Amino acid sequence: MQKFTDFINKYGIVFHGLSIVFWLWLISNGIQTMQTEELPLTKKLAFGGLIMFLFLSIFNLYRAIKQRNQTK
Repeated sequence: MQKFTDFINKYGIVFHGLSIVFWLWLISNGIQTMQTEELPLTKKLAFGGLIMFLFLSIFNLYRAIKQRNQTK
């Protein structure tokens, strides 16, 4: 467990930044699909889940930056 926390402390900002890019890519693909065809409710709920994970990644990035600034 210590190795994992050391990895997250060292590369957390990069990891969370890349996850934000990934979620934005998935959301942009979802928006393009929504514009071209009518989606059922389950896919619309999944799209809402993507947005939730995006906000979670942004919050985690904020925490990683705040933690790095406190340790300096």
